[in-house]
Amino acid sequence: MSYYPPLQQTLHCSYYPPLPSEGVWRVWEELSEIATAADAAQSSFPDHEALFDFTVMSYNVLAQDLLEANQELYSHCPLEVLNWSYRCHLLIEEIQKYAPDILCLQEVQENHYMEQLLPVLSQMGYTCVYKRRTGTKTDGCATCYRGNRFSELSVSLLEFRRVETGLLDRDNVGIVLLLQPVVTQGSEVRVKASPLCVANTHLLFNPRRGDVKLAQLAIVLAEINNIVESCMATGDQCNVILCGDFNAVPQMPLYQLITTGQLFYHGLAAWMISGQEDLSYKAHHYRLFAPLWPSSLGITDTCQYSTGKEKLPSQTQESESSRENQPYVQRFRRTLRHGLDLRSAHEHTLPGSGQSEVTTLHSEVGATVDYIFYTPKHVQKDDGQLVRGGLKMIGRLSLLSEEDLWAMRGLPNEIFPSDHLSLLAKFRLDLSPA
Repeated sequence: MSYYPPLQQTLHCSYYPPLPSEGVWRVWEELSEIATAADAAQSSFPDHEALFDFTVMSYNVLAQDLLEANQELYSHCPLEVLNWSYRCHLLIEEIQKYAPDILCLQEVQENHYMEQLLPVLSQMGYTCVYKRRTGTKTDGCATCYRGNRFSELSVSLLEFRRVETGLLDRDNVGIVLLLQPVVTQGSEVRVKASPLCVANTHLLFNPRRGDVKLAQLAIVLAEINNIVESCMATGDQCNVILCGDFNAVPQMPLYQLITTGQLFYHGLAAWMISGQEDLSYKAHHYRLFAPLWPSSLGITDTCQYSTGKEKLPSQTQESESSRENQPYVQRFRRTLRHGLDLRSAHEHTLPGSGQSEVTTLHSEVGATVDYIFYTPKHVQKDDGQLVRGGLKMIGRLSLLSEEDLWAMRGLPNEIFPSDHLSLLAKFRLDLSPA
């Protein structure tokens, strides 16, 4: 039984007959056993360990204004599947089907968000935060969460245009939320959990501007780090979910910075940072050298805000007193670092075939550029005490190969309403008694 009004009434979108299920193409992958009866029994008692499972979806939904401004990318598509009313219906249908607890959207056109998406998502029980891109851009990011599963502790809206830097002159944005998972029995909160930092962004597309991409990413990482450290200062561990369209392919430098915590960038050609295009054939390349950005950005080479004492990863400790006396150009190292522990929810190759997964496809190219990164679960002993932390990924929705998508006439199509696929993953968090 549905508790929501029929979509054709709620959305003000044209009605289209039901379409074949995408389940034929995309399957749910269980990565560990779902909670046993014993787990469920434990969760019923506050004196025992409890579990909190939640799902996260990240989705670049393709703003209609951008589609219409770049129609050559969709010349392979029947005109009807490019119509916003048609895509709107499929988009909400997909969100309603998977009902994620946290929803991170990119390329959300502001008027479509206000008039169509927000009313329906609110009816579905979501609390939403929206940030439009700066300048004359008509789209932005939206982060939504189920109000019966999370309470909001803080909101940070990030703008990447920082004209005073002379580098950051693009209109991309980000949203960083600090959420508190809530588990109740009846009307009483019985258990509590570590807060969850959820970041959502859409980095610059331009494949040649790896320098701008890295600076934009550093802003996001600095804000996440600031929130994590604020939680630690009050005795709380903070887990991280980082979602978005990063306009960078797997295993290339920007991806490596996120997943390994460091990147030696000195001398790299700017186009190599994202790996979206192979520009090695060009005779001359713009290369990256320290400092990557000016001191006016207020962010260090460890992707932290420069106010306050900089905390370096343990393997990079050095005499800070000597560094602080050096000019900024010399202080800024040739290796970027961050102290967040992040892992991709997907492995980027399809099991069995070994084909590359893709998250986006249009008439020119198919690639993986969309990700859900998360703090992985670690269990270790510290002075004889068992230390728990991180998120355990217990399931995800499979992705597809470029060949699979072309067999469906590419993207968008009659099943998938965007030129990107949605990413969906399920995580488990240990709870402690309240």
